[in-house]
This record gives sequence, structure tokens and C-alpha cells, in this order.
Amino acid sequence: MKNDLQFGIYHTAYEKIGNEFFDLVSSDFINCIHVESNYGSPDFEVTMNKIKELDSVTAWIAVGSLGFSIKNEATIADNGEKENSFNPIATLLPDYKERVDAFIAYLKEKGYYEHVCGFYMDEPLLWNITNDMLEEYSRYFRTVVAKDKRFFVCFSVAGICPEVWTINDVKPITPKSTQYLTDIAFDMYHPWNSDYEKCLKSMLEKAGNREDLRLWMIPCVMNYRGNYKEEDALDHLEHCYEILKSYPNPGGLMCYTYYTFPSDLEALGNVGLGDLDDEHTSPNWPHQNYWPRLLKRVKEIGKEIVNHNQE
Repeated sequence: MKNDLQFGIYHTAYEKIGNEFFDLVSSDFINCIHVESNYGSPDFEVTMNKIKELDSVTAWIAVGSLGFSIKNEATIADNGEKENSFNPIATLLPDYKERVDAFIAYLKEKGYYEHVCGFYMDEPLLWNITNDMLEEYSRYFRTVVAKDKRFFVCFSVAGICPEVWTINDVKPITPKSTQYLTDIAFDMYHPWNSDYEKCLKSMLEKAGNREDLRLWMIPCVMNYRGNYKEEDALDHLEHCYEILKSYPNPGGLMCYTYYTFPSDLEALGNVGLGDLDDEHTSPNWPHQNYWPRLLKRVKEIGKEIVNHNQE
């Protein structure tokens, strides 16, 4: 398949949503899946075996845990905690090369490698992975073990535009630390405002305004904190899509999110897209978390992007 423009939704692999995955991965509006489970696990193999069957879908595999140890008492930074409750200790594992080598060998042995678009990391600087660590780790993938694959990072606002939001004196990205990345994005889920354009401009500048760097946008397709309205999510989605279409080197849309974490991990009150399209979740249907217009538009945009690759 052509990988020039992609559409996916976070947390749609088998490890997150079980059998719903099979319907989504076979749909006509998704052409990439974000895979987070540990490689070699039963969940990982279910996801990758299905992707292997299809010519229409490719995988982005999360690789942060292969290279880094993260220790922290708080699970997320944006939950109203004091700053000192979220201050992770990040370590680049001394045997990361051997771990990555084994991972790549496994992908090739299982016949998965050719179905992988690239590798993914989420908000590394927020988790106190330093710029130097990020550069070294991504360099190993891009210059040694997987030269033909892409490397995609979605940064927190702290990592690209600290004047809008930061925590724990996070050092923003630089052209040097991002030189081995092929795809880049940032995530922020508040109602759309001028901060988004400011963050986008800052991210691209801090990454060196590279013409070869693919841009991804991360639309909020959920009820964020339980305070969103359907119109807020639609507005966020449309703005992200318009920016993507206007950018000279677009990567795609990776929507956030289909599944949301349980309250013991992320007590934000989020309601994911997977729970916004189910008319049977309340005896008082239609209820406040039934957002059919959002789901309809997600599918429309996804189809437009998938069909773009077939033109």
C-alpha cells in the first residue's frame, strides 16, 4: 500500500479493544494501527497477524519501553497534581541495542516487518527522556537496524512550546535531537484556540523547519474530561484536517482516542470514541454521550484520506 497519507485512531489495537479491533482494522476508513502491546505477547501477535493478512493497513509500533526505564509515582501530568508529584526518572537502558536488535529480528522472523510503517514514541520529553537520549535512540533505528522504516514522535506541549504549558523544566526539542525523526506531532485537547497555531509553528521551528519532516495532527475525537460537547470535538477534528491538507508534507491524522484508560490510571473523566457511538449504553437513549455526527465525520474524513492513497 502507499504510505503517503494515513488515518488512524489511538487505542484501536487488539490489546485495547478486543474483538472490536477486527471490525475497525477491516474498515474502509482506517489504514494504520497504533500497536502498544509488548512484542511476542499473545495480544501483539493477534494484532500483527491480522494486519499481515491485509494489504490496506500498516502498523506503527510503540518502542519506548524497549529502550527506556521510566519510574514515577504519578501516571499522568495533566491531572491537577502538584508538579512534584509528576517528575519521572528516565534511564536509557544500557542494553537497548541488544533489545532493539532482538525486536527487529522477531518482526522479520514472524513476517511482520514488511507490514510495519515505522516506530513510535509518545511524549518522551514530558517523561524526562532527554534530547540527547531521544537523538541516540532514534539514530540507532534510522541508521543501523531499520533504515527503511520511519520514526514518529508525538510531543507534549512542554516539549515544543513551553510558553503555552510546561512542567518540571522540560527542555524543548532541537533540530539536533529530532534529526532522525521522519514524522512529528503534538497533542493538546482543549477547545480549539490560537494556542494550537502557536504550538504548531513553534514545533516546526524547533525541529528546524525541515521540508522532509512529515506532519501529523492529533484530533480530539472524545469527550475530553467529560466537559466537551460534540461540537467541540467536531471543531477540533475539522481544524486538524484543514491544517493537514494545507501542509506541504502531511503524514496523517491519528485521532485521540477510541478507548480511554480506567479511572485508577487516568481519572480525567474522558469518554472515548468507542463509548460515544453506542446507543445502548443508557436506558435513556439518546443520551449525552451519543455523538453520531462525530462518528459520521470521523468515518468520512478517514475514507477521504484512505481513498487519496488509491487515486
